[in-house]
Amino acid sequence: MKSCSYCGREYSDEAVHCPECGTLFPEPSAPARPARPRDGTRLEWLAGILRSAGTILLIGFLYLLSFGPVMRYCCTKTILTPPLTTLAVSGAAPAATTSSYTIRYPAWVRVIYYPAFMMLSGDGWNSFYGRYMQWWDEPPGQ
Repeated sequence: MKSCSYCGREYSDEAVHCPECGTLFPEPSAPARPARPRDGTRLEWLAGILRSAGTILLIGFLYLLSFGPVMRYCCTKTILTPPLTTLAVSGAAPAATTSSYTIRYPAWVRVIYYPAFMMLSGDGWNSFYGRYMQWWDEPPGQ
């Protein structure tokens, strides 16, 4: 039996509306299923792992890129030139001289960028990262 929400009279279950006042009866709803707890699927697990790995790679990439400006603006270079006595004597053409320089970094740079220094040691200057670091290096004489 259905009862009208407006006038309160009762009618059979087959009635669609109240014959007295015309109020429509609500449609019978299907019984609600109990909600199951959602289990983590393998795809969700894989997406989380990939998201974490991508974040770590991005942070590492930005860390390595930040060493160039730090090297350029925080280091102190001392240019060492050979003494003049090593030049050719008695009118001969002077021998080609090369100047070398020493680089000093603040202690915090050596601590924080230790992995970047290790990448540059050995054959590091021939790698892509070494070329990036040479790009940040000031040209000699400046």
